[in-house]
Amino acid sequence: MRLEKGFVAGLAVLGLVGCSGGPAVPPSVSATPTVRTTASSAPTASPREKAAAQAAAVRFYGLYAAHKYTVLWNLLASATKRQIPRRVWVGVHEACLRDTARNRVVLAVTVFGDAAIVTETISGTTAKTKTTHDVFSYATGHWSYSPQDLSIYRHGSVTADVAAAKAAGFCAGWKIF
Repeated sequence: MRLEKGFVAGLAVLGLVGCSGGPAVPPSVSATPTVRTTASSAPTASPREKAAAQAAAVRFYGLYAAHKYTVLWNLLASATKRQIPRRVWVGVHEACLRDTARNRVVLAVTVFGDAAIVTETISGTTAKTKTTHDVFSYATGHWSYSPQDLSIYRHGSVTADVAAAKAAGFCAGWKIF
């Protein structure tokens, strides 16, 4: 649910950014007209950009299912790695081992400049299939996973972080955190 709220909030922010014009100046003061940009006039991502973002997501999900958490830390966005030490990321995820039978299928990739929203379905041991959205960021020539909520990793110790992850339903659920 948090990821869906984060996705909706991200789209709202993108919409507001895309709709913002210049400063609020009365027309009589400005010598040039204000140009407003809408999300629909934003350049469309190339098929190559979408394919690269999708490949990064598929690789990330495959490594996650294989419990390769040390390798996964390397695939996090730089800003995330600065906030979550490798030992914390690995410790929390190893303590919350997931059922590897879960299957993620990427349904869509929407690229907005240096951000991509990856929509996927998750099926596995439960009868219900879930749909979720994850954000990947493009920097220094590659796409990286950008978790929406880093609060799980800020409890002072791996043990406390694991307890928070379990309390939030991350360890037994289908969500990547």
